[in-house]
Amino acid sequence: MVTPFTGPAGAVRPGGLFAAIRATLPSLVPSEQRVAEVCLARPGEVVEWSAAQLAEAAGTSAATVVRACQSLGFRGFQHFRVELAREAGAAALRGEVGRAGAGDPVERLVDTVFEAAAKVLADALGPLDRACLTPAVDLLDSAGRLLIVGNGGSGPVAQDAALRFLSIGRPAEAPGDSIIQEITARLLAPTDVCLVITSSGANEPTLRAAEAARTAGAAVVGITSYTSGPLAEIADITLVVGTPDWPVGTDTIASRLASLLLLNALQLAVGLRRENDPQRASSLVPDVLGHSVRAEPASPPEPAGTEHGDGPRRR
Repeated sequence: MVTPFTGPAGAVRPGGLFAAIRATLPSLVPSEQRVAEVCLARPGEVVEWSAAQLAEAAGTSAATVVRACQSLGFRGFQHFRVELAREAGAAALRGEVGRAGAGDPVERLVDTVFEAAAKVLADALGPLDRACLTPAVDLLDSAGRLLIVGNGGSGPVAQDAALRFLSIGRPAEAPGDSIIQEITARLLAPTDVCLVITSSGANEPTLRAAEAARTAGAAVVGITSYTSGPLAEIADITLVVGTPDWPVGTDTIASRLASLLLLNALQLAVGLRRENDPQRASSLVPDVLGHSVRAEPASPPEPAGTEHGDGPRRR
């Protein structure tokens, strides 16, 4: 079975299995969720267990264990266990990232944040359905109007995305106010696209804008961290970038990192398609930015009565 995080032969792509499991958790029934949670919490033990032992640890039946594995996209428990062992070994090589403590020096906090970021990026592509990427780029490139919506922690991500699209000549707008977002979404046409960014997939103001865009007939492209949920039901295309546990204590930063990089890749793909477009605005960007950068200060005037190389003037 092919899932967003497996290849055509059913093999899990290197890195990202844990993130993919977390991204799929909301779509599982409670008994299957317990199985997945045990696998996430105790992968080293699960690879040594039988289906019956995992069932006992999860407080369910062996049949439910098999169904949980199938819901995650595997043929059964043995197939899942092989891939879990492979992923657990890769995770061990990457090493554990510690949690920040109140007594840690600032230098250690900086190291912890960057180590955790590297781990996030190593796992984040696990749940991404790569077959959705080209259709998403097609929509973003051809849209008559591109509305980008994000609130809370996703707000700065939306603003950054709009600027990047503008820099390649792909006009985009990202209103910061949620009411203006919804009004703008209602005014979209069927030839327009609403790009929605919400890690949880359940941000209420963001969902209202997405629903308004869909009602208007515009296409909706969603970027989120979960394979199911309200956004997945609204969006025409859902791009899932999984976010593993954030050891530092805030998953908002982790979500932004993954979303920012995915958006950067989409922007790059659109930009490459427009390289030969005579209307491309990127050549104008340096001129605009040039007005925002203060020029080098002029050399101070020479003291009165002096000339280069001649020393002080004499009357």
